[in-house]
Amino acid sequence: MDEATRNDIRHIFLSPRPSFALMTAALLIGVSLKELKKEIEDGAIVAVSTRMGQRISKEEMMAVAMRLWDLATIEEALGDEAAFVLPEAIRLVELHARIPRYQREMLRWFAKRDETTIDAVLSRELEDVACAHSEELASAVPGFASALAWPG
Repeated sequence: MDEATRNDIRHIFLSPRPSFALMTAALLIGVSLKELKKEIEDGAIVAVSTRMGQRISKEEMMAVAMRLWDLATIEEALGDEAAFVLPEAIRLVELHARIPRYQREMLRWFAKRDETTIDAVLSRELEDVACAHSEELASAVPGFASALAWPG
């Protein structure tokens, strides 16, 4: 990860401020102000009106960051501070599994196609499973509901 990305992620997650000005938000997520305003207009990003003008809440910026960067990149950028910012339930853990060879190759293919990692592909697919079974899992898995709803 380059230093600019690291700094942007740290700014979003570690800022003590409750919201970001639109220009700052655009710079942090790597879009023009015009593109950001279009995202707001389309409802992809939620902005709020304040005495200081239209702003984007810290929680909304964290949600945008989670769509832009995979969790491994965010955790790496935050370093030791990740433990203070990210809920335990969404922190990364190691998983060792035995799967059929074709599934491994499938994961590799998707990762290559999407220019990402197998971890990111698998996490995205498991997120779909989590959403599909959210009611059942919310009552069966401690911390599941809050993890799925994070960052707010």
